[in-house]
Amino acid sequence: MAHMKHFEHLKISLEAIKLATNNFSHEKCIGEGGFGKVYKGEIEIVYSMGKRVVALKRLNRKYGQGDPEFWKEIIMLSSHKPHKNIISLLGYCDEGGEKILVYEYATKKSLDLYLCSSELTWVRRLNVCIGAARGLMSLHSAIGTQQRILHRDIKSSNILLDENWNAKISDFGLSKLGPANQQITFLVSNTVGTPGYCDPEYVETGFLTKESDVYSFGVVLFEVLSGRLCFDNYKDSDHRSLVRLARQSYEYNTLEEVIYSNIKDEISCDSLKMFTKIAYQCLMRDSRKRPLMTDVVKALETALQYHQLIIDRRLAVMCLGQKAPKEPALDIVNYEATEHPGGTLNVKVVRVMNLKKTLWFFERQCFVKVGLTKDSLPSKKTNSIRSLNPEWNEEFSLVLKDLDVQALEISVWGGQDDYPYKMWMNVVPLKDLIPEQQKTLTLDLSKHADSNHLENNNSYGQLIIELMYKPLTCEEVLTNSEEAKEMNMPLKVGGWLVVTIIEAEDIRVTHPFVYVTIQNDRRQTTLAKKSFDPVWNEEVIFSFEKPPTNEILNLELHSSLQISRFCQTKRGHINISLADVMKKTRTKEMYHLEDTTSGGRLHVELQWRTSFS
Repeated sequence: MAHMKHFEHLKISLEAIKLATNNFSHEKCIGEGGFGKVYKGEIEIVYSMGKRVVALKRLNRKYGQGDPEFWKEIIMLSSHKPHKNIISLLGYCDEGGEKILVYEYATKKSLDLYLCSSELTWVRRLNVCIGAARGLMSLHSAIGTQQRILHRDIKSSNILLDENWNAKISDFGLSKLGPANQQITFLVSNTVGTPGYCDPEYVETGFLTKESDVYSFGVVLFEVLSGRLCFDNYKDSDHRSLVRLARQSYEYNTLEEVIYSNIKDEISCDSLKMFTKIAYQCLMRDSRKRPLMTDVVKALETALQYHQLIIDRRLAVMCLGQKAPKEPALDIVNYEATEHPGGTLNVKVVRVMNLKKTLWFFERQCFVKVGLTKDSLPSKKTNSIRSLNPEWNEEFSLVLKDLDVQALEISVWGGQDDYPYKMWMNVVPLKDLIPEQQKTLTLDLSKHADSNHLENNNSYGQLIIELMYKPLTCEEVLTNSEEAKEMNMPLKVGGWLVVTIIEAEDIRVTHPFVYVTIQNDRRQTTLAKKSFDPVWNEEVIFSFEKPPTNEILNLELHSSLQISRFCQTKRGHINISLADVMKKTRTKEMYHLEDTTSGGRLHVELQWRTSFS
């Protein structure tokens, strides 16, 4: 096993593991799976500079797994670059006849335990799905240029949750390295996986592709929506198959039959529509019609944004003092609407000072993230700087919903963008801020949010920031409401540009599709079924922090050979100025294709949506 020397740095002695698990005592056992029993313990990890709480999987061959699955898990997780939504392998033990894998410990265990739990609100469900989708997207990204990881056993019990409900893909014992960026992008293998989650096309043909994982992920999405596993022990055969029920409910527009009762009142219509549309596409019987995981991530993020729109509308109504319209009650991860609708928090990240000279961290790139607690929106980050005493002087504006409830989360990170390290953090209460008055704070850099943690006794340095709170006034709400449109007042907030590619006329091309591009953000429709006068009726959504008045929307019509994504021919293009769309908020026109010898037109609808439209 000379080739296993590459993993020597991950070796952990059996003695250390027995000590951590109290010799594999029953009290330390936290679960059992296809590999064997799982134990919780605290163990010294050399390269992590201290003890860590870990999960230890002990191989039990009577369950059908053995050496191949043990080494495969080590190889897969070691070869793939670390990702926050993929469980981290911290070490292994191959000693005294024992084979044990050591992972980071996921406090909340697996997703399947919370499917029918009221703890998992709609916002949390969306965030869990987004995290898991990002992890799977990372696996499907080509390693180097020729290979990607095919998981083969995506299911809710293999999606772990940490203390902050962050999702992490786990269990790589059945995974395979598949071809990428090659003419043949599938493997022929014996069918493995969990019944109910397995791609039927893979089961029937033995052809394994990344789309097989996409199908399994679609099953998980409907589990999250319905609050039940894909197969339950019911006598009624129709009820046993969640996939069949989900397809029928989507196709006959009876989705209320499958939605988990505890979250029905939380979900907005637009959010549900976007979520179920992408979940249904994942379950397409023809694997070629299933979306890429990049598309799944974008769709789920949009579903979360749609949900946020409803929240913003309610805040606006409260500030205007009007009676709120009848709409479903929403849960924002334990945030309740109050009499304090908030405003904006301006944060200026100034610099870091008084660092310990022994710290190696600032010999590398570093940056700062700022965000708000009890908020579903992602954090904002500074540029990366390589310096012993970095100085940024960068400003950010955050939407604050409740000054009394929310706090500012600020953290210092090191490393490159693809593998950042969270080194220090601080949480700043905001309830004492005085409106319109700048406050300069010098924050101690701590390793943990808990101020009583032992490691917080050491001083790692200070971070200087400047804060200013600007309350939301009723005049500002009015500026962004329907009343503002009637009074011809300018819209000042950001929103979403919804581009609907409806159809093309007077063209005949093979497998037509459309590229939709703004700035450097390029999206793509599916391949139309008809070559003559094709029809799509597909939405593409772009988000902006402010109205894209000066931007140009570029549409390109292409033809494609279905056997290869690289065999594409441009058939014409259209450039549309968005200034007119910002004024009208909605246009629906037929545009003539340019740079084409065959002519033709493209029917396009454009909508500008804000939180108040």
